[in-house]
Amino acid sequence: MQSDWMAKIPDATSLSSINIPGTHNSGATREPLLGTARCQSLTLQEQLGIGVRFFDIRCRHQNDNFAIYHGPIPQQLEFKTVINTFKTFLQNHGNETIILSIKEEYQPLETTRPFVATVKQYLNQDLPIWYTGEAIPQLGKARGKIVLLRRFSSEEPLGIPATRWGHNGFYQSKNLFIQDKYLLPDAETKWKIISQAFSHSTKQNSKEQLHLHFTSGYTNNRLGIPNVLSISQPTNLELTQYLAKATHQRHGCIILDFITAELAESIYRLNFTKDN
Repeated sequence: MQSDWMAKIPDATSLSSINIPGTHNSGATREPLLGTARCQSLTLQEQLGIGVRFFDIRCRHQNDNFAIYHGPIPQQLEFKTVINTFKTFLQNHGNETIILSIKEEYQPLETTRPFVATVKQYLNQDLPIWYTGEAIPQLGKARGKIVLLRRFSSEEPLGIPATRWGHNGFYQSKNLFIQDKYLLPDAETKWKIISQAFSHSTKQNSKEQLHLHFTSGYTNNRLGIPNVLSISQPTNLELTQYLAKATHQRHGCIILDFITAELAESIYRLNFTKDN
């Protein structure tokens, strides 16, 4: 079921009504110092295999192409490889869809055009596989496609707009509700924010907003060096306990650092009762 869990969800269901496992900094598997930049232990292909359907991809614009970075840290991964991985998966699992958040990362290097122009170049190479509408689609319209969530500027409509991204833990726009409080004093504070945001999402019935819950974050030590593990480890434990008891209500996309097969399944299982 992990590779085809969306197949059991009716076509008329809005993506905003589905509980979707996601990963923060999905391509960040490398770091120079433990706990500073790595956010995932699984490859993109492995993430797809365990049921992840929301991906947060950070692209450095260099030589009019995209390379995957986390801050200044290269991840030895090209955006072309990312798209080919998604394309191959969707060709083999046509009932699934992938929500892809694209954000510009770090400083551009030796470029001759804006970031959005290079995005369009990639889109034009595989237009049939992309959904680039601004509205949150029904699953039937998105099956077999990559749904673009745009975290970069564009003068023309292009994907679900998410350029003004608030980080106060409770951000709303026309199409989005976002909890992405990432600079934190401790994991306990993060979990309180997550719990409040979950409560909001389970009480709201609007299909116009896609709800994004980032359980990721970091603390800084006295030298200002970030510590990702100080948030991810205790938060993933809290999340495991929460999901074990959670009701089958809409939460939205739950986006993790260091996702596991067990956590991913606990999230997408919220879409189903024991009978289905």
